[in-house]
Amino acid sequence: MKFPSVLGAGIAVAAASLALAGCAADEPAADSSPASSDTVTVPAPETNPQMKAEGAAGLSATTYYYYEAMTYAQQTGKTDQMLAVTEDCTACTKTAAAIAKVYADGGKIEGGQPKPQNVAAIGEVDKKGQLSAVVPFMQDAQKTLDADGKVVDETEWDADGTTYTVTGRYADGDWKITSLKETPNAKAPDAE
Repeated sequence: MKFPSVLGAGIAVAAASLALAGCAADEPAADSSPASSDTVTVPAPETNPQMKAEGAAGLSATTYYYYEAMTYAQQTGKTDQMLAVTEDCTACTKTAAAIAKVYADGGKIEGGQPKPQNVAAIGEVDKKGQLSAVVPFMQDAQKTLDADGKVVDETEWDADGTTYTVTGRYADGDWKITSLKETPNAKAPDAE
């Protein structure tokens, strides 16, 4: 199961950042989502000042943070930070809900950490503050276990990876991811 294609189409749509309105990009979000009682303490991802940069650098930093927050969510079931950098992103919301459901049901996710290889902007920020980028992407092998520890879904590592296109909107000094779509045939501008 590939998580970002809506968690393998949503952790296979329930088995890749939405809107904590008052969450500042340079402060960790308060996280109220569930976590399994037997999880190891995992440090929450930290925001960085580059996420506030207007332009490709800001979208890139926000995209990397989103994937770090997804890794954190997969390890803990806590999705608030992942969602804090998204807005009206259907795929992001479905992915977060699928991760949270696994943990709410007493299960857990092993592996599956997303590994964006690059974030290559396509063009410039438009008048609406929007910008898209191509993200060559790999993901570790992953197992989803139910409350009894039984493997209910498993995905092997794919050496070929895939590509995602992320779209974000810059407003009020922050980037919010508004769309995340698997686009395996997309090429980074500098790769053409």
